[in-house]
Amino acid sequence: MSKSAVRRLQTVTVFTARKIITMDPSLPEATAVAVSEGRIMAVGSLETMEPWFKGRAVTVDDRFADKVLMPGFIDNHVHPFLGAVLTPMEIIAPEPWRMAGGDIHPAANTPAEYEARLKERLAARTDKEELFISFGYQPLEHGRWGRPELDVIAPDRPVVLFQRSFHETFLNSAAMAALGLTEEVVGDHPQVDFAQGHFFETGNMMVMGKLMSTLLKDDWYRKGLGITCDLMRQGGITTAADMLFGTISPDFELAAIDAVIEQPELPLRIVNVFDGRGFSNRASGRGNGAPDAKIDFAAGQAAMNELLGKDEGRVRFLKAVKLFADGAMFSALMQMNEPGYIDGHEGEWIMSPDVLAEGVKHFWEAGYQIHVHVNGDKGMDSVLNALAQAQDAKPRFDHRFMMHHVGFHTNAQSTRMAALGAHASVNPYYIHALSDTFSELDLGPERAGQLVRSQSILRNNMKVSFHSDFMMAPLEPLFLAWCAGARVTRSGQQVSPEERLSLEQALRGITIDAAFALGMDDEIGSIVAGKKADFAVLEDDPFDLDVDRLKDVRVAGVVFEGAVSMLGKPAASIFGETGRMPVPEPTHNPLDVSHCCHDVDPCGHLQEIAAWIHAMPEDVLGDRLT
Repeated sequence: MSKSAVRRLQTVTVFTARKIITMDPSLPEATAVAVSEGRIMAVGSLETMEPWFKGRAVTVDDRFADKVLMPGFIDNHVHPFLGAVLTPMEIIAPEPWRMAGGDIHPAANTPAEYEARLKERLAARTDKEELFISFGYQPLEHGRWGRPELDVIAPDRPVVLFQRSFHETFLNSAAMAALGLTEEVVGDHPQVDFAQGHFFETGNMMVMGKLMSTLLKDDWYRKGLGITCDLMRQGGITTAADMLFGTISPDFELAAIDAVIEQPELPLRIVNVFDGRGFSNRASGRGNGAPDAKIDFAAGQAAMNELLGKDEGRVRFLKAVKLFADGAMFSALMQMNEPGYIDGHEGEWIMSPDVLAEGVKHFWEAGYQIHVHVNGDKGMDSVLNALAQAQDAKPRFDHRFMMHHVGFHTNAQSTRMAALGAHASVNPYYIHALSDTFSELDLGPERAGQLVRSQSILRNNMKVSFHSDFMMAPLEPLFLAWCAGARVTRSGQQVSPEERLSLEQALRGITIDAAFALGMDDEIGSIVAGKKADFAVLEDDPFDLDVDRLKDVRVAGVVFEGAVSMLGKPAASIFGETGRMPVPEPTHNPLDVSHCCHDVDPCGHLQEIAAWIHAMPEDVLGDRLT
């Protein structure tokens, strides 16, 4: 080889650590990792990588000498838009919430606590002309806070309270006046209690229509996106997949990502998976419509194709699409096979089986990876039938068809999933948050104890990974791994211990198997030569604490493509630090229309918000959306 063909020898930084957990079965542990130009050059010890040092400028960085390194954590199902809209609000909720910088907003569990926090936050915001918007109000715990009560404590400033489900709002007189929600405008709307300032179900659309221009302003939305990114860093996340990209507006969402993540060079990679229904309906000029409404998937694919290959910096576009089957878990609207629900109610479809099958067929034949939101076992049957039809018509290999959430499915369905080549990204938070309630009110102890059967998926030689569906669960992968591994409910009961995971299985679900779900396991997910130099920096060794204490493992920072970003102080999960978790209050009577908390699934929220936005007059939003 001529000298002109020899590659330029790069400078090298070698990070040494107390322990490096590589998640690579060929070399599971190491004490040093060499990094150059954002990628891993070598893994092992200082001694084993000496051959790489010849002729290169080498820096040995020992700041992690007392730390543990793992591959940067991956959350393969988040919704940055919801985080951007909600996190700037004053969060006063029945459970603690972690915020930017590591602060934890304490829980408010009584009317007195809620009143004290509300007054405290009102006093802290001195601009009385500014809208005061708070998220997390739960009447069952916080008492009555309607228009009369709010007028007493805030007679001269506009106050808006979002109920914890995000589907209801309570306004004082000043807020109703500021937003132009007069008695003439509201009229006799059946889902507005004007005297109480209570707007719910379609009535809440009136409030959202007035607020959206505020929530989409750069100083609000981009602040919220920054908070969301900071929460990811606190959780050790270096790659997050927006599992409904383009629901609102691709241009708007990308401009915010560029301003908040790319330009400041935050330690985070955003991987976009297209919203199949959102892109298709926007391209064809249609609204969401009923679950059985026809969707022009070809029009949507054409719009998606224009973005493929436009990866830049921290933003990736996958040739992948998100579709829907049945309703949400927290509202008990997933579609269930016999014996159904204890009270006899029925679940809901988001896409009817026929529409879903049409979408699967279209994107399957187009060579897209397909991700499907599915929660109940009847919903799972619809997804498996659609996949079987597509596979029969056009066999594909290594297609990585992904089931998302997978609240309840059967062992027989695990076998069929495996036979069809599917895998799963599950939300193990359901076990902790819902098993107790579902046992008593919805599914009975047997099925409620078997929510999110991760081990049955692994027994059938499939991959399983974990996601937060933020803001459904916190952006804390180690906590999610604990939920799947320990299977402990809110009451402290361990359910279906046969479905527990080992420590290694749980850690794979937030690293290499999470990367597999995105088709990126050749780039991220393990600490291996040639891959991106993305690491989670841990204060504690998970193998010292084992699976039952993963929630207590503290994150100290991250390394993103070789650049170090440390937290102000190491942080365990919220549950590890407080013993309490953000759990949306389940809706136990889906037939009760007096309140609208019928769907607290973030995917559903985004679909509704998109419908509200695109139904609004142009002058409401101005130039907020392209």
